[in-house]
Amino acid sequence: MQSILITLSLSCFICAALFTPSAHADTLSSQKSPSGIPPQALKYAINGYRWAIKHHEVTNPTVLTVVDFSRPSFEQRLWVINLKNDRVLMRMHVAQGKNTGAIYATRFSNQPGSLESSPGVFTTTGDKYVGEHGESLRVDGLEAGINNNAYNRAVVIHAASYVTPGFIKQNGYAGRSWGCFAVNPAHVDKFISLVKGGSVLFAYAPPEKDDSRVDHRLSSNGEELYNAILNKSSSWFS
Repeated sequence: MQSILITLSLSCFICAALFTPSAHADTLSSQKSPSGIPPQALKYAINGYRWAIKHHEVTNPTVLTVVDFSRPSFEQRLWVINLKNDRVLMRMHVAQGKNTGAIYATRFSNQPGSLESSPGVFTTTGDKYVGEHGESLRVDGLEAGINNNAYNRAVVIHAASYVTPGFIKQNGYAGRSWGCFAVNPAHVDKFISLVKGGSVLFAYAPPEKDDSRVDHRLSSNGEELYNAILNKSSSWFS
């Protein structure tokens, strides 16, 4: 009886989250766009991308990956954008750290052993390898005190069965990683092939608003790119 009540409570919570405006999303980030990317997350991602370019950290400038940790884990909240034509190439689910939260990401850390996600600017300059989860790709965090321990923490892009649509439908949320960007195994090869070689991955979360190390004001060039992406029609995998 207790397990039935827990299941019913979780189902009610998920229904409320799906059909009620979230307290975790501000007005801007809840707006719709043809690309499907919340504008607030995109704004921060573009500035993070331009910051990484300015600091000579990017060797694959064609692709930008946006992760919006302000969205619940049962939503597709990762986008891969081709910056040559401002189109979304992929959109899919992505896991968050085990100790970051079950449905919403509420806790973040840069500390080894925390099993939490880190927000901010990352690059895929790390090595691609085949490990416990199959083909995987290391990422580097570029922001001191925010995510610069990512490489030493072994934060990687990898496949996980707990990020499949079937798992999410059955459980009501994506399973959790140890801080890695875990994705659906059906899409991991394509994802890695697109983003490898030093592209930017930006993980948006509310703490990013307080990060004084990155200038989050849109420049004129950033504004142009932002508007182009929001107004382009897009295609993606589901």
